[in-house]
Amino acid sequence: MFAAELTAHVDGVLHAFEQAGAVDPLEAIEQITSLLDDRASVTSAFRNAELRSEVVGLLDSAPMRDRATQERVYEYLLGKLGTSGASPTAPTPRHIVSLMVEMTAPTPTDTVIDPAVGTAGFLVAAADYLRDHHPTAWLDSDLRDHFNNAAFTGVDSDAALCSIARMNLRLHGVQNPEILHRDSLAEEGGAGRYSLVFANPPTGGTRDLVAAKQLLSVVKTRKTDLLFVAHSLRLLSDGGRAAIIVPDAVLFGTTKAHRDLRRTLVDEHLLEAVVRLPAGAVRPSSPSAASQSVSILLVRRGSVTTNVWFYDVRADGFTPDENGQPSESNDLPDVLSRWRALSSEAQGSPEVSEDERPRTAQSFLVPREEIAEHDYDLTFNRYRVVPAERVVHRSPNDILIDIARLELQIQQAAAALARSLSELPTVAPQPGTWQ
Repeated sequence: MFAAELTAHVDGVLHAFEQAGAVDPLEAIEQITSLLDDRASVTSAFRNAELRSEVVGLLDSAPMRDRATQERVYEYLLGKLGTSGASPTAPTPRHIVSLMVEMTAPTPTDTVIDPAVGTAGFLVAAADYLRDHHPTAWLDSDLRDHFNNAAFTGVDSDAALCSIARMNLRLHGVQNPEILHRDSLAEEGGAGRYSLVFANPPTGGTRDLVAAKQLLSVVKTRKTDLLFVAHSLRLLSDGGRAAIIVPDAVLFGTTKAHRDLRRTLVDEHLLEAVVRLPAGAVRPSSPSAASQSVSILLVRRGSVTTNVWFYDVRADGFTPDENGQPSESNDLPDVLSRWRALSSEAQGSPEVSEDERPRTAQSFLVPREEIAEHDYDLTFNRYRVVPAERVVHRSPNDILIDIARLELQIQQAAAALARSLSELPTVAPQPGTWQ
């Protein structure tokens, strides 16, 4: 948690913007980004010289001279952005980002791209993963240069988010990330260039077919949900892998475009896994979008699918409401454990055989042929078998004994009733009454 002093400084900076009329947190963070990068920066939000002087004074007085503290400040600011609803795209929750990075296991030679970069959560997590898991790689000057200048690329159509993403990566030690302000779907560059793609693209929109003409060879559609998946596949180099968050409608949609895209995933790539996330785990891409269930696709280029691994995440460590409070129920460690077991099986030393898990389990493998038979449906429930409720039937002998006991109780009750009636006094009929 932040120290109270540091929190007060950050909130004071945001309050200064609010007082000056810049009530949009995205605008405020963009301007703070420019000032963190260069105190002499003057942008449109600082036409008010008094505001600029106040903000610079607050930043200069804040105890955040070292990069680690600046990093925490920036994460705090981005947290404000995520809860305000002001961002044009909702940040992917950190624990989901971490899961996807762990499952793809970035290496020091990877070239990583996020075609809908937002605030660069995926790229920052990948950079942190590399430092934690490959600490000696930085002794190699070529790998160090690659990390700082070529390993990370992000694309976004929002200029403010590009500025924020660039600063976020710099604060996490990436000296010169390539953050491009452009429309991912309209640009034709980058095909086959990247070994690792992370994406949680905007959903629910449509595009002009002309603007996305380079993707039509993969899927003929105007739906951005499908186009971003096609674009992610197009970016992959041979042997490259992708982790993509998709609405569940992509997995079962019945249009020709939906089926063609799923066939491409299964028949022309190695679709390794479909990880179904619980409802509410990932917020809609925009404040006005309806909440929807999503899944993570793990795909590799240059191989063909034999089996697809399905996992149903029922709890992700947070409550499913808007506040998302921590919860003890968490399947994510088990997801990683079983995923890594699959690699162990491939290497001949299985910890647990996923192939032997029944379809009633929380995870299982489904062969490509079966998926093709079901029109390439990729939903977990399509292949799950609901266990039949076990009904314990009593033996005929026990039933007969109970019947005999009930008959005896009825006979005893009838005899008691007869005795009670016989003991009642006889009342003589009165004149003028019915007899």
